[in-house]
Amino acid sequence: MQNPYLSIFSTQDLSTKVNEIKHKWENFITNPTDSENLQNAVRQEILNSWSRCQSFGLNPNQKQARTALTTFELEELLLGSDLFGAAKPIIDSIYDKLIGTGYLITLNDESGKMIYLKGEKEIIKKTEKINFLPGMDWSEHAAGTNAIGTSIVSKKPIQVFSAEHFCEGFHPMTCSAAPIFHPYTKNAIGAIDFTGFWPSTQPHTLGLAVTLAQMIEQQLRTTYSTKYSELEDYYHQCTLKWKDHSVLVFSKDSVLVNGDPALLHALHLKKETTFDNHIKIKKLLQNQDQFESIEKGFQFTQLDPIIINHEEIGYVAIFKKKSNLASRMQTTSKDHQLVGESEEIKNILLKCQQIASVDTPILLTGETGTGKELIARYIHDVSSRSDKPFIAINCGAMQKELIGSELFGYESGTFTGGKKEGKKGKFEEANGGTIFLDEIGEMPLELQVHLLRVLQEKELTRLGSSKTIKLDVKVIAATHRNLEEMIEEGLFRRDLFFRLNVISFTVPSLRERKEDILPISLYYLNQFAKKYHKTLPFRLTERTKNFFLTYTWPGNIRELRNALEHAVIFSHSVEIDPCHLPDYLANYKALPSRNEVEHSNLSIMEKTEKEEIKKLLIHNRWNISAVAKELKIARSTLYRKLKKFDLTEQTSNQL
Repeated sequence: MQNPYLSIFSTQDLSTKVNEIKHKWENFITNPTDSENLQNAVRQEILNSWSRCQSFGLNPNQKQARTALTTFELEELLLGSDLFGAAKPIIDSIYDKLIGTGYLITLNDESGKMIYLKGEKEIIKKTEKINFLPGMDWSEHAAGTNAIGTSIVSKKPIQVFSAEHFCEGFHPMTCSAAPIFHPYTKNAIGAIDFTGFWPSTQPHTLGLAVTLAQMIEQQLRTTYSTKYSELEDYYHQCTLKWKDHSVLVFSKDSVLVNGDPALLHALHLKKETTFDNHIKIKKLLQNQDQFESIEKGFQFTQLDPIIINHEEIGYVAIFKKKSNLASRMQTTSKDHQLVGESEEIKNILLKCQQIASVDTPILLTGETGTGKELIARYIHDVSSRSDKPFIAINCGAMQKELIGSELFGYESGTFTGGKKEGKKGKFEEANGGTIFLDEIGEMPLELQVHLLRVLQEKELTRLGSSKTIKLDVKVIAATHRNLEEMIEEGLFRRDLFFRLNVISFTVPSLRERKEDILPISLYYLNQFAKKYHKTLPFRLTERTKNFFLTYTWPGNIRELRNALEHAVIFSHSVEIDPCHLPDYLANYKALPSRNEVEHSNLSIMEKTEKEEIKKLLIHNRWNISAVAKELKIARSTLYRKLKKFDLTEQTSNQL
């Protein structure tokens, strides 16, 4: 039995076969309604594809592929593409073995767009005439019958030879492609393709395409397995954080990772990675109103991105249980991990309660890890907006090109690859509630003017639109950076700073409120004991308490939290000793060096900045102008930093 996916089984008499297929193609083009006479003369997959192309109204005389992506758009697509990340090393590794065969290797996405091309320059130069290049559209809709587009539509490997291509401009070519399937949803997410001129035709290229597709799928399985494991951990963290809510966690590619069983039942979902589940999740994401229409005891409140290691890998959907809606949540500081006995934390809680009912923007400053987001959430939950969305977004953890569309949304057709119906931005999602803009200092200058308008006019315009949308949102921003210095350096708008800085306060570092270290430690010990199913209650030994009270905690509460989680995991008793802490703390020198004493008040970011400045000073032989230019700051700003870090030419060379 012959392989229905192959066109050529032997390389003999290729010219004769070209003429035979050309004749059949001409018969179809001139009389497409007489396809019955071609049933036995043309492979069924090819005939089906020709019929689809004819129904599209595609021009059979087309000579070139169409452009789908600009160079910039292609670069953006590749930057976050798991498919490209998995496939490129595999394609590159096999390329050397194909030199001299006359074939090019291409990687294509789920819509048939070519995203990567590998081959000899001479062959690439010849195929440029038909636009066989990255960024071009090789879907059936755009380029007619071809191995790339047809394999994706049919979800089968296929070889397309000469005039089997629907468009005449591609008749000189031969190509073999295999679809690449998502290892969990089994959805076709791309295709691997071998293309050359028909005199180079070889039957084995189709088998090679299938083998490479399977290798890429295996690599994707490894990649996704790691990400799904991280999302599984994130789900369990959410169940502790949102005890009175129900939570769904799913990947960026719309694969359900985990969710509250009762909520899954209400949404008719199952905790399994099936194609059916994938389609349901995708529809829910495209139409969030479906979330809101759930009647079985749940009410959708918010959808947040999950960002790990500066990469958005999924989303968490949070629902209130309707049984809890009648009685407004009575927020306490402990609910929000704002634990402590110091005057500093008491003053913060008092300020939060005083400003909760005020709609003026709020700016929180302070070192990283001090709990600024927890404070923002506390302000929201003691306000009259507590039953409305709380949307948190980290401006520093997102690609700068995506911040605008994430915050302000976009209209249909604004971006290639964007949602056809457009997308709501975070401000629209937060309407009626609170939006928390963490790391506001990382927002690009060109977007700061949009934020200023939102604050002043209480309205926004989606990207690609001229229509204004009225807003009622409480804005809380936070930063660990010195915005006044950024204004002087031209990195932050002065008018935006004054608009945000109407109500502001600094969240103190952990070393400034040492009375809170032990209560916070006790809180997290209990949390991690429950998480890892350990015996309760954990306690700190006297040695550990003394160490905690003398250590400067440059990473603040976040560093303390991580240290305690490590200790709970590795402790075999209920007592936490210094040896259970991470190595860098367990081996911490009790008597720091002179330099450590002098600079113990510097945060991790400041220490890193100091080291960078020191290296540049030495490298540039203390040429202040040259160093300021490399750092892209004003000389006056550099002088202030030298004074702050106590750097002189003598000490810099000694440090």
